[in-house]
Amino acid sequence: MKKHQQQRILQVFCTALFVILLTVGAGVQNSAAVAEETSVLKGMVSDVEDRAVEGAMVYVYTSPEVRRAAEFISAPTNKDGVYSLVMPQGQYWVVARLKKAEDFGPLMPGDKHSGDPEELELESDEAEMNFVVADLKEAIRMKRETMERPFKITGRIIDEDGKPVTDVYVFANRSEDMARIPDYVSSWVSEKGVYTLYVPSGEYHLGGASRFPPGDAYTLSKQLLVKIDKTDVDIVVKRVVKK
Repeated sequence: MKKHQQQRILQVFCTALFVILLTVGAGVQNSAAVAEETSVLKGMVSDVEDRAVEGAMVYVYTSPEVRRAAEFISAPTNKDGVYSLVMPQGQYWVVARLKKAEDFGPLMPGDKHSGDPEELELESDEAEMNFVVADLKEAIRMKRETMERPFKITGRIIDEDGKPVTDVYVFANRSEDMARIPDYVSSWVSEKGVYTLYVPSGEYHLGGASRFPPGDAYTLSKQLLVKIDKTDVDIVVKRVVKK
């Protein structure tokens, strides 16, 4: 074989090898990018008696319409009711179901579900969502009890340094308007900053204040969706310094 032919073959081989390496490198980079954007959703599924539910699955949707096939489905929960699911970050609607048939069809007698879908903004490496599943009769009873009694929220009210705040009360508003009288108010907190607040089911803005109505004495701390009793809900208050 002539020398220039050998050089030509070597040149073609090197070019092909270079293209392959670029392709593999790009694939690795794309895989790394995808991995960086995924999150782990985990939690526990229990029944109305607060017992772990084995065999339930968590269904994740990209819209509130959940009467269709889910974009993501977890493996069945283990004997401790625990599930884990890896998926891309984004906005989702999530439900848990314990079905006799392995499909997304209508609920059948004996099937259990968690009710209305819970909205999830998945934007960190890990998120936790717990579910309570019930059959139709249990769900009706729970709905009736929800209408008949308020839910209990307990926790501490602390300052930005993590120290208990005293001589204040905790309030829950359905809006962010602090100039109005609060919708729901706790009694004065204990010397350890512990409070107890009762509210109906709904979404609230929580905060703490030393006067009534709160006005600009404190800022709002957090937004909370209340469908069950909540514990260990710490409220961090920040005094507003007037200039």
